[in-house]
Amino acid sequence: MNRLKNHLQFCFKFFLFFSFLWIQSCMFGSSGNVRDYKNYLSEQKQTNSVPSGKVRVTFLGTSSLLVDDGETQLLTDGFFTRPSLFRTAFLRLSTDISIIESVMAKTRMNRLKGIFVCHSHYDHAMDAPFVAKLTGANLYGSSSTLNVGAGAGLSFDRMNLFIPGKPVRIGKFTVTVLSSKHTPPFKILGKTNATDPNHPNIDSPLIQPAKASDYIEGGAFDFLIQHGSHSLLIKGSTNYIEGALDRYKVDVLFLGIAQLSKQPETFQETYYKETVKAVKAKQVIPIHWDNFFKPLAEPLEPNLKIGDDFNANMNFILHKTKADNVNVILLQGFETIDLF
Repeated sequence: MNRLKNHLQFCFKFFLFFSFLWIQSCMFGSSGNVRDYKNYLSEQKQTNSVPSGKVRVTFLGTSSLLVDDGETQLLTDGFFTRPSLFRTAFLRLSTDISIIESVMAKTRMNRLKGIFVCHSHYDHAMDAPFVAKLTGANLYGSSSTLNVGAGAGLSFDRMNLFIPGKPVRIGKFTVTVLSSKHTPPFKILGKTNATDPNHPNIDSPLIQPAKASDYIEGGAFDFLIQHGSHSLLIKGSTNYIEGALDRYKVDVLFLGIAQLSKQPETFQETYYKETVKAVKAKQVIPIHWDNFFKPLAEPLEPNLKIGDDFNANMNFILHKTKADNVNVILLQGFETIDLF
């Protein structure tokens, strides 16, 4: 009898173990493979210094981009801590200063003048004020982002409230903040990232440690960055305001593709029309495609299966851009590209 009991217990544990592995693979595995798109990976070999007259962009995961003309650096978001899925789901989060300092050293982030935050969810705004404090850069954002800054102890004279449509001159760059919309809300395991209409903003200083859910969106924004006769657009969220970009023409579009294929086909088609086609981009660089629960120090992997489909997102973009003769480049973490 004992032998039978032990055998049954072993079989049950064996079943539980492989059930766990199956669930993990189905829900928490990667939603694609970057190497499937090796023909689109950047092949530029960079020198340490930015060539005279060029603008270089370094991809730092999610929608964090370092823009550099050799004299002045700008940063979007600056989300580098990237806490694990477990920590994000169950614990209060704090910025890891050592990780920020490591990213600063690796990217030679020593001429940073402005940090522009796409919206105030934790994977965009959490680290931004600490990057500002360490670099001396000014923080630009919504009232919610500025309350994240206030909670981090960033002085008010270093924080600037967004005025959509008003150009801001920083060095040889001109940055225009454009109102946008966040990726349509989703539900995972019964939880949603939809903004509570009765509480749409972070209304008081947000002090760390804080829950991920404490970082309320507070409005979403795109950034038009002009440099001489050239321009680029950074669109961190997979959504659009109809007609909002019709008046702008850019050389390069950094396009958020998170959860694109999870939207209805009509949404996908309209998103492409209102972004890539609207601005007549010559080159598209996908962003916000990576699993931000993984460290930036490791090669970036696509978002999790439970909430995204990287391959379907990429295949849609590649199908559309091929028909329009638009070049697509996929950047890994810390990879750089000289644009113009």
